[in-house]
Amino acid sequence: MVQQESRFHGIISREQADELLGGVEGAYILRESQRQPGCYTLALRFGNQTLNYRLFHDGKHFVGEKRFESIHDLVTDGLITLYIETKAAEYISKMTTNPIYEHIGYATLLREKVSRRLSRSKNESRKPSVSNEEHTTVEKLAKHMVFVFVSVGTG
Repeated sequence: MVQQESRFHGIISREQADELLGGVEGAYILRESQRQPGCYTLALRFGNQTLNYRLFHDGKHFVGEKRFESIHDLVTDGLITLYIETKAAEYISKMTTNPIYEHIGYATLLREKVSRRLSRSKNESRKPSVSNEEHTTVEKLAKHMVFVFVSVGTG
C-alpha cells in the first residue's frame, strides 16, 4: 500500500511537498491529504511546477483509467504522457495535419527507386533484342575466344 512506499511522507501540505521535491523535474512523493484524511496524493514535479493528483488503489495504482502494478510505473507513464502532451503536442499536430513524411524519407526514396526502374524498363524495351539462338552463338564464340587466348598465352 501507499504507506509502505519509501517516498511516502505522511500528512503534509502541498507547500511542504513542493519544498521536499526541491524543483527537480520528474521527482515525486506520496502524501496523505490534509483536506481529506485517508486519501492519498501523488505530488509530481513537471514543467517547473508541482502537480498534485489524487491517488487511488484497488489492487493496482491509478489516478485515471490506466492501472499500474507499482507507483513507479504509474509515475513513469504519467511523465511520458505529460511530456508528449506539453512538449510534443504541437509537433504531433503538425504531423497529422501536414504529413511531411510523404515528401521526405522512405516514401520519397521508394518513389524515386520505382521511377528509376520504370525508366530503365522503358529504355531496355527500346534496345534491339537478341534472339536466344543468337545469344547462344555469341556465348559459344566468347568461350572459344577465351580458350584460344589461354592456349596461346600459355604455349
